Amino acid sequence: MNSSFFNKLISQIASKLKMMEELGVSITPSFIDETVKKVVQEFKQIPDFQFSGEDFKLLKFQLESMFNIKIGERTIKIANPDLPLWFNNKKSQIDWAHWNAYKEMLISQARAIDVINENEKVIDSILDYSGDPKTPGTWSRKGLVMGNVQSGKTQNYLGLINKAIDCGYKTIIVLGGHLNDLRKQTQERIDEGVLGKESKHLILENKATAAPIGVGIFNPNKIHTGTSTMGDFNKPSADNFGFKLNGSDPVIFTIKKHTGVLEGLYKFIKEEHFLNPESGKRLDGPLLLIDDEADYASINTKHHKEEVTKTNDCIRNLLTLFNRNTYVGYTATPFANIFIDPDSNSYTDEDDLFPRDFMIKIPVPDNYMGQDFFFGDGTPQELESEEVTNEKDIITPVILISDHQPIFELKKIQSVPLLPESLKEAIRAFIIVVAIRCIRGENAAHNTMLVNVSHLKDHQNQLEFFIEEYHKEINQAIIAYSGLDIVAARSSNRLAELESTFNKIFNVKENYENVFNRLLEASGKIETWAINQSNKKSDNKDLDYSKHKEYGLSVIVIGGHKLSRGLTLEGLSISYFARNSKAYDTLMQMCRWFGYRPTYKDLCKVYLPEESYDWYSFISSSIKEIYQELDLMSKRGDRPSEFGLKVREHPGAMIITAKNKIGAGTSEVIRQDLWGQIQRRFKFKENKDVNIKNLAYAGAFIQALTDGGKKDNTLSNKYKGGPVVFSDVSYEDIIAFVQNIDLPEDDIGNRAVISHLKSMKNKGLKTPKVALFNQSKSRNPKWVDLLESNDEKFINTPYPFVGEDIILPKRAMNFKDGNYYIPSVQLGNPDDEKIFLENPELVSNSMDTKPVNFDYLCAEERDFPGLIIYLFAVAHVTPFPYNKKHNPNPKIKLAHGNKATLGFSLSFPRIDKLKGLTSKEIIELNKTTKHEYKVNKIQSKLREIADYDDYDEE
Repeated sequence: MNSSFFNKLISQIASKLKMMEELGVSITPSFIDETVKKVVQEFKQIPDFQFSGEDFKLLKFQLESMFNIKIGERTIKIANPDLPLWFNNKKSQIDWAHWNAYKEMLISQARAIDVINENEKVIDSILDYSGDPKTPGTWSRKGLVMGNVQSGKTQNYLGLINKAIDCGYKTIIVLGGHLNDLRKQTQERIDEGVLGKESKHLILENKATAAPIGVGIFNPNKIHTGTSTMGDFNKPSADNFGFKLNGSDPVIFTIKKHTGVLEGLYKFIKEEHFLNPESGKRLDGPLLLIDDEADYASINTKHHKEEVTKTNDCIRNLLTLFNRNTYVGYTATPFANIFIDPDSNSYTDEDDLFPRDFMIKIPVPDNYMGQDFFFGDGTPQELESEEVTNEKDIITPVILISDHQPIFELKKIQSVPLLPESLKEAIRAFIIVVAIRCIRGENAAHNTMLVNVSHLKDHQNQLEFFIEEYHKEINQAIIAYSGLDIVAARSSNRLAELESTFNKIFNVKENYENVFNRLLEASGKIETWAINQSNKKSDNKDLDYSKHKEYGLSVIVIGGHKLSRGLTLEGLSISYFARNSKAYDTLMQMCRWFGYRPTYKDLCKVYLPEESYDWYSFISSSIKEIYQELDLMSKRGDRPSEFGLKVREHPGAMIITAKNKIGAGTSEVIRQDLWGQIQRRFKFKENKDVNIKNLAYAGAFIQALTDGGKKDNTLSNKYKGGPVVFSDVSYEDIIAFVQNIDLPEDDIGNRAVISHLKSMKNKGLKTPKVALFNQSKSRNPKWVDLLESNDEKFINTPYPFVGEDIILPKRAMNFKDGNYYIPSVQLGNPDDEKIFLENPELVSNSMDTKPVNFDYLCAEERDFPGLIIYLFAVAHVTPFPYNKKHNPNPKIKLAHGNKATLGFSLSFPRIDKLKGLTSKEIIELNKTTKHEYKVNKIQSKLREIADYDDYDEE
C-alpha cells in the first residue's frame, strides 16, 4: 500500500479512537481490531483499493502501540524561582496552527498518544521558563533539556520550534551537529516537522515545485529558511536571501556547529541589519537558539574564565545580536554542561551557556531501549534470572566478545588481519535479522549493522574489504543452495554456520526453515560501506536513508567519529563495538543502538568486549545518580545555580568527560562527602581462608550485638523470614567491622569511609543500625541445575549463621585478577534500604513508581548510617556470562566451597536529613567530610582548575 495513504489511514483511525477514549471507551486490542475492520470495509468500496493481510497486521500493530505505550517516569524540572512565568496565562489566546499541524503529523506516523501528550507538557514548561516573545525590553534566558541517547529529543525540539513560532518567536537558529551529515539529517527533520516542504525547493530551486511534506500536508505555512538539504549557510545563500529578520514571517536557520558557519551567519545578520551590539543596537524580534548536542563544542573549554573557545564565543556573539533571546541546549550526556562555570561573567550579560534559568529531564516511554535495557542490571544474558520462568525472556541483547584484539584500536599495526570469529557471527546475525524482518512484512524497511572498532580511516577501509569478502562467501553459498532444501544446505559450511548462529542467539517465533527461504532476498540487498572522510561522491556511500524510501537500505557501516555522535542509524539491529574512550559522555554518545525498535526489539544484539561492558554498566549507574539528584532538587525547589550534581569517576582509568570540557571542575585529588551514598563491598577474593575469616569476624560481630541487647525487635519482625536488625550500634564497632573484613575496596576506599564515620561520631550524630540480610524464600537461577548434587543441595539448604537460618541469594560471577566480580556494583536487591525504616510505606505511598534504595535514603526518618551484612552463594561461571543457548556446557563451581560468601554495604544519610544541627553546623560538617571525587564548582566552591591536558577522542 502507498505509504502516504497508509499514514492518512492511521491518522483517520487514530482520531476516531482518540475521540472514543476521551468519551471513556477503553481502547483494547479487540476494540482496535473491530475499528480497523470497519474502516477497511468502507474503503473496499473504492475501486482499485488494495489492502493485504500484512497491511492489516501492520496497521493494527501501530495503532495498538499508539494507545498502549505509556510514559514510565515523570518529567523532572528545576528552574530559577525568580523567572516571570507567562505561558499558562496566555495559552488560550494563541492560535496553535503550527503546533496542531505537527501533532497531526505525529499521529499520522503512529506516534504514541501518551508520548505526544507528555511531550507537549514538557514543551509548555520550556516555553514558560523561556522569555515571553511579546514582552518588550531586553532579556535573555538559558536552559538545558536532557534526554537519553536516541530517545526523542529531536521530536521535542521540533515541537518546541512550532509552538515558539505560534507564540511569536521570529528567528529560529538550530545548531544541527558538527558534521555535514548531521546537519543535513537535522535539516531533513526541520523540512518535515517545521517547514512542511523540502528546503532545497524553497531556497535553491523553483518554489512552485515544492510539494507539501510532513506538517505541510496539514497546514500550509509561510516560514522562510536560510539553509537547505543542499547546503549550509554560506555567502551564496546569504546573497540570495530575500527577506529580513525583522519582518512579520518567521525565519529558520539550520546550521552546522562550525566556527566558519557561525561567524558567517553572525556577520550576515549584523551587516544586513546594521547592528552594533556593543552600543546596544540589536534586533528586537525574539530569537530562539536551539543547540543540539549542547555538550559538544559549545562548552567553553578554556581553563580560565577570561578565555573563551571559538565555538563558544560564536554562539555567545549570535545571542548578543538580539535584545530578546532564549538559548536551549539539548543533550543526552550533560556531564560537560555540569562543569560550566556558573560564575563566569566575562561578558556583560553573564554569557556563558550555563543553564542558569532551567534544566528539564525528558521522560522516556516504556518502549525505549536505553541504558537500563542494555546495561541496567549489570548482567548480560542470564546472570540473575531467579524470577524468570519463560526461557524466551532471558535472551538479552548483549553478547560479550574476547577475540577482538587483532582489530581493536589499530594504532600500532599497519593493516587489518583476518576478521575475528565474533565479528563473523555478528555479520551472520545481521543477515538473519534482515531475513526475519522480510518474513514480518518489513521488506522495504531500513536495516543497519554498525561496526565501530577503530577511529583510523585506513583501517576502517580495510575492514570494509574483509567484511565485504566474507559476506560474498556467504552470499555465494546462499545462491548455490537456493534451489535446494534446508537439509541439503547443511552440507555447506557457510550455511551450517548461519543456522548455528540462528539457534545460538535468537529466540523468535519464526523457525529457521522460514528464515532459510528468505536468505537469498535478505543477503542479496546488503551492502558494506566504510563511512569516513575518505569517502567520495563517486563511491555512492551516502548514508542518506531518504534516498531509499521505496525499497529500504540494508547496509553494514564501518566507522568511528562520524558514527559516534548524533547520527541516527535507521533500522539498527546488530552492533559490533570495541572502543577505548574513557570519557562518560563519549562512550554514551557512541551507543547508537539505543532507541526504539518496535517491530524487531527481539532481534537486536550488541557485541561488546567485557571491559566495555563493565564501563557501560558503571556509566549507567552514574547517569541514574545524576538524574536522581536532579529529581531530588526538583522536589526541593532548588534553582540551577545552586545545583550540586555529582558525576562519579570510574575507579580505573575513566574520566568524567573530555578533560578540556571540565571548565569549573578540578583535576587534583579532591574530597566530596559520602552523604546519601551507599558504599558496597561486593567483590570477593578467591582465597577461601580469607572468606572464612570474614565469616568468623562477622559472626562474632553479630553475636556481640545480640548479647549486648542491640536487636531491634520492631524492625526485625517487620518482614516475615526477613533480616535481623540491630539499633544503636556504636560507631567504633562499625569502624572495626570495616577495618577487619578483608574485601577488595570499591571506587572509594575504606579510608574515606572510616574518616566519614569518625566525623559523624565526633559530631554526636545518630548511631548506626546493622542488618543481617535474609529472605523469606529461595529462588533458583537456571545455572543451579548444572551444579553437582552436593553443591546444589548446599546452596538450597538454609545456612546456619549465629542462630539464624539464612536463605542464600544465588549469584553467578566472573573472575579476574584473583577476585570474583560482576560489572554491576549491586548484588543486593534494589530496595534493601527499606529494612531500616519503621514506616517504609510512607515512601512508597508518595511515589508513582516502585521506590528504590535512593528513595529510602531520602526518607525523613533516615538520619543514621546503615550496615547490611550479606551472605551469598557465589558460583564462578566459565565462560561468563551463563546462558543456556550461548554456552550450553559451562564450567560452574562454587567460589568458596560449602561456605557462604560474605559481603556488605554501608549507606549514609543525606546531610539535609540530619537532625539537631544548625545550618552553620551542617555547612561546616559538609566541608570536613569529603572523599576523592569530581565535583562541579557550585557543589564544592573549589578554586579554579589549573592545567588539564586536552583530551581528543578521535
